[in-house]
Amino acid sequence: MKITKLRLVSVLFSGLALVFGFTIRMFVVLRFTNFSGDQINDAERVMGIWQGIAPSLGPGPIAWSGLTGDVSLPPLYYYLTFPFTVITPDLSAQAIQNFIFTFLSIPLLGIVIYQAISDINQEKRLFIASLSMLWYACLFRNIVMSTGDSLAGNPVSIPFFLLWFTLLYSYQFKALRNPSIKKIEILSWIAYGLSLVMLMNLHFTPFFVMPVVFLIGLFFYILKYPKRIKILLLSGISLITAILMMLPYWIGEIERGWTNSNRIFLLITKSSDGDSYSVTLLQRLQAIASGYFHLGSEVYIMGNSWERVSLSFVFLSIVVILGLAKFKGDRSILMILIATWLVFLFAYSSVNLDNTYNPVFYKLLIYLAPIFLTAFSLAYLDFSKKTGKALSILLGFFISISMFVNLGFHYNYVTGRAGNPRIPNTKDVAAALLEIPEKSTICSPSGRYDDVRTYEYTDNFVSQRGLNIQTDCEANRYFIYAKYESVGNFTMRPRESFREKFEDFGKPYSLYKDLPLFYIYQISS
Repeated sequence: MKITKLRLVSVLFSGLALVFGFTIRMFVVLRFTNFSGDQINDAERVMGIWQGIAPSLGPGPIAWSGLTGDVSLPPLYYYLTFPFTVITPDLSAQAIQNFIFTFLSIPLLGIVIYQAISDINQEKRLFIASLSMLWYACLFRNIVMSTGDSLAGNPVSIPFFLLWFTLLYSYQFKALRNPSIKKIEILSWIAYGLSLVMLMNLHFTPFFVMPVVFLIGLFFYILKYPKRIKILLLSGISLITAILMMLPYWIGEIERGWTNSNRIFLLITKSSDGDSYSVTLLQRLQAIASGYFHLGSEVYIMGNSWERVSLSFVFLSIVVILGLAKFKGDRSILMILIATWLVFLFAYSSVNLDNTYNPVFYKLLIYLAPIFLTAFSLAYLDFSKKTGKALSILLGFFISISMFVNLGFHYNYVTGRAGNPRIPNTKDVAAALLEIPEKSTICSPSGRYDDVRTYEYTDNFVSQRGLNIQTDCEANRYFIYAKYESVGNFTMRPRESFREKFEDFGKPYSLYKDLPLFYIYQISS
């Protein structure tokens, strides 16, 4: 009877994870807000494909490219996003593919964890895998991961492809026991090469880290099965797959004289040489520790209060010790996870983080580490002993607090972007542009082009009223001022009036339209 109840709870947790994960992502796509100039730039590159401009460079530059000149990623992210522009040319098209991959990462996480804890009772495996899915689905950072706290952006799909990479590695590690090559193995190695190259195209951290992890994986293959030519043949298939998938990049690099590739090489060799980027051993150790432990206050128990930071530190300390010490499951999964985490932390600690940009999405390769380590801890604790039972209750408490805190941020996000008043989304921007006469000029009261890029993109591809975008506010030009804004905890608040916000504006203006979410002003003649 207990086993039956546990199975039912597992089904309930899995169902809740999938329903909530799907619903919140659908809401984010339909009410797309919190984007930045990076997403607008990427959207323009993607829409350029419709005009026959095939991208050969991806997003960039990165925080460290000042050492060598601007450095860009390969362009596969743009080709991954392009099909969804058929659905809508809106900026939210970028979020659709991330919606799909981040949603699919929920069941994929459950599958990987279920495979990892392979030597325990099946009902317990199902429960821990489904609990991990539900916990992961509740993480608020899943929907505000990228630049501008947006679901759009190239790094967001990294967890999906990393889980795929991990699952394929585990399958292939076992399949190599058979000296013959099966069709399913060839397909899995093709998929392995595809997952590798997709990770390398999504952000600079996996671009530098995952090739090293791939080589470490091959080393362990050969160490385990040293006389198998099969390993070299299949790994060659995955490498050829990765190289062929990068064809748009190779074509562009030949035309550019290998400029970007040379800059990447120089970046790797110079990143620890400059005074502003070099690190001491102590700084490296601090960066390794912070890379892992800051996940608590950044993701799992979000907040900078001493209570949350302390709770996060205790929680993450317990699971890293228990998870690694107690693990008895699938060694190939543990091996590839640890290889990924260690190589990432080594790379992460190689640059002076005090002098560079360091957002949460730089850590996506270790983003799921606390969930894996907690799952491993719960799987191998002995519940029949008092210590094991107490630790299990404590971990359950940490998970509950994490879910409660994250759901609070979800609540803030949804209530601030639903109903009326709300924080304006991209469809609201398009509606506001329709209120301005065709062929008119929109200006920026701040004089910054970044403040009007949204209007430029939206008019070019959505409203299409032939509006002219300028940074200077001259006579008869219009400017738009949103009535509501998002604050640090993702709640909505009314903005201060334009007169208060821009006390030194110095141009005569009048109210042209008072809309539910915007004021539209016109510069006087």
